[in-house]
Amino acid sequence: MKLMKQIFLFRGIGIGKKEKIGTRLIVSFLVLPFLLSFGFLTYLLFSKLMANIIMFLILILSELLISGIGTFFLYRLLHIKFWFFKKLENRRLLYRHLLENRLFYTVKKKDRNDKIKFPKVYFKQDKYTISVSFQLEGRQFQDKFLNIGGALEIMYSADLMDRKTEKGYITYVYSADTILSRISANAVRVGKQGLKLMEDVYWDYVHNPHLLVAGGTGGGKTVLLRSILNGLLRIGIVEILDPKQADFVSLNELPVLKDRVVYEVSDMIEKVIQVKENMEVRYATMRQMQKDKNQKELGNFQEYDLKPVFLMIDEFPSFRSMIAEDRENFIQAELAMSALKQLVLKGRQAGFFVITSTQNVKSDDLPSTLKDNIMTRISVGRLSQYSYDVIFGEENKNKEFKYVEEVNGERVFGRGYFGVSGTPAREFFSPKLPSSNEFSYYTEFEKLERLELEFDKQETIISVYSAKALAEELGVDYRLFKKYKSEFETAGQEFGKTFGSSDLILFETAIKLKTSGKTYQEAITESIL
Repeated sequence: MKLMKQIFLFRGIGIGKKEKIGTRLIVSFLVLPFLLSFGFLTYLLFSKLMANIIMFLILILSELLISGIGTFFLYRLLHIKFWFFKKLENRRLLYRHLLENRLFYTVKKKDRNDKIKFPKVYFKQDKYTISVSFQLEGRQFQDKFLNIGGALEIMYSADLMDRKTEKGYITYVYSADTILSRISANAVRVGKQGLKLMEDVYWDYVHNPHLLVAGGTGGGKTVLLRSILNGLLRIGIVEILDPKQADFVSLNELPVLKDRVVYEVSDMIEKVIQVKENMEVRYATMRQMQKDKNQKELGNFQEYDLKPVFLMIDEFPSFRSMIAEDRENFIQAELAMSALKQLVLKGRQAGFFVITSTQNVKSDDLPSTLKDNIMTRISVGRLSQYSYDVIFGEENKNKEFKYVEEVNGERVFGRGYFGVSGTPAREFFSPKLPSSNEFSYYTEFEKLERLELEFDKQETIISVYSAKALAEELGVDYRLFKKYKSEFETAGQEFGKTFGSSDLILFETAIKLKTSGKTYQEAITESIL
């Protein structure tokens, strides 16, 4: 089956002169009923009209004007409402772009006008995406096709989602009519693909762990965070830090979030440290389960039917500033930031994930250790170009991030961009809040069952190792242990003065990979991922 797909790979419909002919046929088809109707009317009134030439001219001009306006209205209506006609229009735009930029071959004919021949360009569109493929293979326009993505992005008023080069072709994939895939806030749920945020957008927290949400005042950030909460509370435990005491404090009285929303400095510090300790307990629990099942390698939390845990920090810069200014808890604040880094670096396998939110992002708002390891990023509302650069990274440096207030003539909130680290950002619409008569977060959260962690800390032994003790536990020479530690730190991994269960598992994985024939760098990288 895979071979057959490769042989009969469908890249789309080839672009050529038929696009121009197709447009003429549509216009002719639309204008024909008007012409026939007015022609029949003129025929019925012909004798009277001939007696009054002025009325005859007025009628003809009126018929032409009404036919023109009616045809234009129907043409626009079809292209706005019906996907098939949108597709035809997008093909026509691509044809016009090739023609006006002289991206065609001229074939000379004897005693006749030269013939235009287009290169192999294929167009494909489904409900949410547009794909345009260009033949490369060292052809005349190869260099231009390798750099045409930005021009098409502007032409289609779409967002470049992917750029794939394979088998002599380059394919650009764009989002199309993204707003059509917007969902209701009440429809946000976790499924096999992750947390559903749009019909075709998911936060796959297992494979792209941790989430950054950025949005200016009035951009829809709070609605997005509460929608995310609506999905996650159904399948896991969510702990919330609300340093500004603005959007989540009122939820603390609900059974599902009782004592899980904190805002005082000391409570927030304690909460972060507590969640990190729970991660270590989770790793110790998983390690015991691994032994009970006689498994050679430790699986991730899902393999042991364990619930995910999410730490949501609203307005992260405010949280960081508050704990930094609290001199009485200076040491604990340092421990909290260290614990947060450990959660981001090591939480994925154990099912611990961090969600941070902020407004316009500055380079020093997020420590590099956190930013580099938060794989999924979302923006909503108006942000500065600098913020976009910080959020979406080097791979989007040439992308034109647009701020849009209206879509199809209607004011829209919650529009922004969604991206996974290392890939192009795409247009995004956060879940839409239904009317207050139909839905309220507070009422919805009241219905939810409170979920608890699967272990009792008093019954689970958390091992704490010194460097030498960890080397002994791993069964390796201390000098070799220091070699692995050095390689981990070079890769950005941070360690405290002592080591926990998560560190033990990290080193075990790297040692097994190295023993299987991997280089130190490969073993370190794969064990972190």
